[in-house]
Amino acid sequence: MLPDRLDERIAETIRNRLERERARVDTASPAWRERCEVATVAMLGDPERRVFLSHVATNRGDAAANGLQQSADQMRTAAIFILRGNLQ
Repeated sequence: MLPDRLDERIAETIRNRLERERARVDTASPAWRERCEVATVAMLGDPERRVFLSHVATNRGDAAANGLQQSADQMRTAAIFILRGNLQ
């Protein structure tokens, strides 16, 4: 796996995971909307993620931005483990 493609592969893994979940959850719920926002952030590359989170901090406060960042980091980590498992 090439480092410059890592963000693309993480995003693809997250998209695939959300598609599988979509059939099993209430997509009108606030929890699903929050999950989609976390996924959107998690699929961004580092520079774009920093800009997005800066806007969230400005508009919704530091706590919201920090929570979103932590959740996105966890989602990215899970995607990396999935990718790593697919390589072995």
